[in-house]
Parts: sequence; C-alpha cells; structure tokens
Amino acid sequence: MISLKSIEEAKHIVIVTSSASFCDASALYTHILRLHKKVSIVCEKESVDKRFSFLPWYEKLRNAVGSSSDLVLDLDRESEPLYKLFEKENISINTKMATALYAGLLQRYDGFLSSETDGTTFAFASKLIASGADYKLCKQFMMQRSSLSMLRLKARMLKKMILINDSKSALFLLASDDLISSGSNLDEAFEIMSEALSLPYVEMAILLNSENEVLKLKIKEI
Repeated sequence: MISLKSIEEAKHIVIVTSSASFCDASALYTHILRLHKKVSIVCEKESVDKRFSFLPWYEKLRNAVGSSSDLVLDLDRESEPLYKLFEKENISINTKMATALYAGLLQRYDGFLSSETDGTTFAFASKLIASGADYKLCKQFMMQRSSLSMLRLKARMLKKMILINDSKSALFLLASDDLISSGSNLDEAFEIMSEALSLPYVEMAILLNSENEVLKLKIKEI
C-alpha cells in the first residue's frame, strides 16, 4: 500500500507504471507535484498504450529508473485503487487528477459494464465529474473501438495532415475517394480529426474536402 508519509519524507519519487496502472500513475504524479517534490514516471517493461496519450504526463514517461531517486512506487503491485486512498486520506482532487482517475474507472470496470460495477463505483464517478473530470474525453479515448475501415481512413488522413498557425491548427484533407476506398464514413472522419485536439499545442482541427471546402471545424474546449 502506498505510504503518503513516505512520499512526504522523500526528495525524489519515481512512479513505475504500465498500461494497466498509468491512469493512477498520472493522478499520483499530479498530487506529488503539488507537494513540490521532484517526481519521475517510468515504464520499464513495455510502452504505455497510446490510448492513454490524452492524460496528463504521458509525454513525461521514461524507460529507466534514475539513480538519484530515494523512493520508488510500483503501482502495478498495488492492490487498492488510488481513488480509494485519496478518499480515505481526504486528499483534494483537481481537474487533472479527476480526469485520470475517471479514466482509471473506465478501464477497471470496462466502461462500467463489468459485473464488479456497483453503486459505489458510480458514486465516485459522480464525485470525479464534480471535481472537473473530462468524462467525455475519457470516453472518447478509453472506449474507442477502431474498425479496420477507420484505421485505413486514419492512415490516409494522418499522412496528409498539416499543422499550421504555429502548430495550433491541424488541417486534414479528405479526398473524394478516401471514404470509398477505405470503406469508412464521414462520421469516422470527424472522429479521427477530433483526436488531433489531444495534442498539446493543437487548439483547432479543420477538415477540408477536395474543393477546399470546410466539412468540419472543431475547437478544443478549455
């Protein structure tokens, strides 16, 4: 079990994680930063699934534990979900933590369809939303089920994507035959372009057709 006292006494904390525990790791990283501690996040065994790339600190992931750390927390070895510890210790949860913990609930309870889901699960999900969890973004990334046709279309769209306006805008070009040849549809094209808003600097995603007409424009919600 994670010891909050050990965290308070340490100078440099390393969080060891994987795809299975990254949601909790992201929330814990935020909490430790609030304590003005030096903290690193490491994934040694595998690459963390890019499905989690919308969460805070994904870009901070390293592949090795540094020698300067004086406390290593391996979240894959923790049996108790982090949100229960935060609740027990009355730790305040900010927007970043709430979003990461909500994503963890979706992961742990298979989009709340698991037989282990109960009233307590939904009650805490409600608390996280009240704390600012971006539940729509979590659902978009955590529950995505890409079809083969959508993957074909995504490959085409990403190949032609252009970043403009100092990388603040992502421009997608949809050729007339892209949907037909990939077997996809316009709604999936809209979903693909929206994923660009998860990039750190992108504030707007624009989808154009072959005649350079705007099919869809989406602005990142702040």
